[in-house]
Amino acid sequence: MNSQTNLKFGKSIKLCSEITISELFREGVIVFNHPFKIYYQPNNLNVSRVLISVPKRAFKRAVDRNFIKRRIREALRLNNFARFFENCKDISIVYIGKELPETAILNQKIKDVLDKIKRDHKDAPVTSVSNSD
Repeated sequence: MNSQTNLKFGKSIKLCSEITISELFREGVIVFNHPFKIYYQPNNLNVSRVLISVPKRAFKRAVDRNFIKRRIREALRLNNFARFFENCKDISIVYIGKELPETAILNQKIKDVLDKIKRDHKDAPVTSVSNSD
C-alpha cells in the first residue's frame, strides 16, 4: 500500500503557469524522440513539473487528445517522474505522432526520453532568467 502512495501524479507536478510555459517554449532545450518533442529547463523549485500537449491539428476529436494525455500521464506516473531527477526541471511533452499509441510502446518511449534528459543534462546548473525585453 505504501508503494501506491509514492506513485501519485499530483497537482504539484503539473506545470500551469502561463509565464513559465512561454519561457519554457522560448528558452528551453529541445529533444526529439518520436513520437515526442520535449522542451525542458531547470527550475528553482523542489519538484520537477510537466506539461503534456497533444495538438488539435493531428487529433481533431478531444476524446482522442485526452486519451493520449491520459496514457502519457500514466506512463510518467509508472516511471516515478516525481523522483526521477536530482536537479528539478520543467518539462513539456508534445505528442507529435499521427496515430493513437499503444501503451507498451508509449511507456518505453517515455522511459527513454526521461533517461536521455537525465543522462545528457545530469549536472546542468540552475540559472535564473532575466527579462531583457
